[in-house]
Formats: sequence, structure tokens, C-alpha cells
Amino acid sequence: MSEAGGLDGQFDAVVANVVFESIPDWAPALETCVRALRLGGLLVFSLEHPCFEDAAVSWQEHGCVQVREYLQEYERPGPHGTDFHRPLSSYLNEVIRLGCMLTEITEPAVPAGQESLTGPAAVHVPNFVIVAARRP
Repeated sequence: MSEAGGLDGQFDAVVANVVFESIPDWAPALETCVRALRLGGLLVFSLEHPCFEDAAVSWQEHGCVQVREYLQEYERPGPHGTDFHRPLSSYLNEVIRLGCMLTEITEPAVPAGQESLTGPAAVHVPNFVIVAARRP
């Protein structure tokens, strides 16, 4: 269970950067973030874009991005631990269920000509999604 330890309603903003997909039982952690906000407070979180998690590998192997099993939740073993795939709607609907109002969703792209930093797939599909929501 995730607890704020008496910090409920203490913060104007909470930022969670690429963390929820690493937590098996992520919804209580998100709820703790929302509870920590003052009324009107801003929650900003980012995710590795669940639509395009393996874009670089797929692009290298096939010259395009292939997506499989997007709607299922599953474990994604990695070199530093296990992450968990969830559809984007799981995260967005949980934010709404917790009473927050979505204020912005952005999918930043790598500018053309800078793909040497990230690989060519990142110019065509976003690596990340960033969500902003307010606690009314």
C-alpha cells in the first residue's frame, strides 16, 4: 500500500516521472499522489508511451512500429527490473475516477534531424506521454 504519511493536502503540485509503469499495484500510488495535493493542485506524470513501448526494436527489425497485445496488462522484463504494460486508458480513467480534471496530454516528439540521439522511430512516434490534471 502507498501512503503519504500525513502529507494529505500539503502540496501545490506533485510530479511522478516515469514511475507508475514500474509499480505492480500502481493505482494506490497514484491515489496517494492525488491525496497529497491541495484543492486546485496540479498532478503531472509521464509514462513511457504504452502504445509504442518497443518502438526502437520494432523499427530496427521491421522498418515500422508494430504493436501487439496493447489492450492487455502484462509484465515487461527489462535489464534493470520488470515494468508493467497497461493501456493509456487505464491511467487516464484512474485519474478521472480519483476526481481530477485532465488539463493537458502531450506526446513529445524528437525533432527530425536529431534521431541519432534516440533512433529513427522516435521521430515518427512519441517515446513518452505526459499527463497534467488538477484536483478540483
